[in-house]
Amino acid sequence: MLKFKAVVASGNLRENYCRNPRGEEGGPWCFTTSPETRHEVCDIPLCSEVECMTCNGESYRGPMDHTESGKECQRWDLQRPHKHKFRPERYPDKGFDDNYCRNPDGKLRPWCYTLDPNTPWEFCAIKTCGDTEAVAETTTCIQGQGEGYRGTVNTIWSGIQCQRWDSQFPHQHNITPENFKCK
Repeated sequence: MLKFKAVVASGNLRENYCRNPRGEEGGPWCFTTSPETRHEVCDIPLCSEVECMTCNGESYRGPMDHTESGKECQRWDLQRPHKHKFRPERYPDKGFDDNYCRNPDGKLRPWCYTLDPNTPWEFCAIKTCGDTEAVAETTTCIQGQGEGYRGTVNTIWSGIQCQRWDSQFPHQHNITPENFKCK
């Protein structure tokens, strides 16, 4: 079963290319042309992880999981050793994956709750990217859950062809270009 969450990303549901219009876990997917397989994720490689941040790091989605003093970060989906309001299910667009540093509240830079009971949170040491802005759209790999993927892969991992997004055969659905104009 796919989990859906609302996301805002540019692009569209053209042809039968793999996409992730609702930002589901698992990455880009498609309805298939096989009556036996309704939908499936596509086999697209992950992009290399973000190693720097822009501005104050609110869009940072990299794998840093330690604070600047070396303390390991607490998972966002846990409430120990520190209770907090930033639960992934309440903030699906904040990138609360695993125990990675994030900036959900507009602080100076990404931070995390720590596993140290005596240190609730600390900033993370993530370098600032050059003057170029982070690229949101990709064509050869996926970042995060693949909401920005705009490549031309149109088969699932097993080789089954994807169904066109504007087609209702063999699978009926409401994830159409008309219903998702900015995807």
